[in-house]
Amino acid sequence: MTSDDRMATVPRDRSGKANARRAKIVQAARELFAEHGFHATGMARISERSGVLVGQIYRDFANKEAIVAALAEQDLADFLGGDELCAGRCAIDRVAVRAWIERFITCADMPDERLVSEIIAETARNPRLAEIFRSLDERLRERLMEALRTIVPDARAIESLRCLAESILVVSAGVFQRRLVKNRETPPAVVAMLMDFIDRELDRLGAPG
Repeated sequence: MTSDDRMATVPRDRSGKANARRAKIVQAARELFAEHGFHATGMARISERSGVLVGQIYRDFANKEAIVAALAEQDLADFLGGDELCAGRCAIDRVAVRAWIERFITCADMPDERLVSEIIAETARNPRLAEIFRSLDERLRERLMEALRTIVPDARAIESLRCLAESILVVSAGVFQRRLVKNRETPPAVVAMLMDFIDRELDRLGAPG
């Protein structure tokens, strides 16, 4: 994410009224992007749906990409479950961390899939959105590494853990894609098999030696 994108997502007026207005704009954009697509949704439509004047929208957000950045930040915070992971990490609770990884793989906390797929498709045409999503992908990778290193803290295993983290990201992306195409959840037996593989790898990497 560029510095301009970060600045555009920061409230210029930190009052409760300003934050509530921004929330209305982001929610309206969320609905419209899912209904009509990113490209077909203009500021006028967002203004009509949110009840916020176009001029005020531009004072809060530099452009549509800035709205997407705010929307993505909101969803990412929910999806990562930071407080829960921190609790598991601080307690060195493998069960809690493992449960978080399983939800990560199955995309159990994924927000509106139509919206995510629409914006991902738009990244192929919009370099600014592509940069936003590259930044988010890196943050997902970092958080996943935090979870894995909670279970295997040995620094000698760091590169193998990076490979495991990337494998989990690939599997999670595949699960998400199949959910979009098949419109159904991944069978529990498949999830159990995937988690068994991850458990075996973590046990191998964490074994004395």
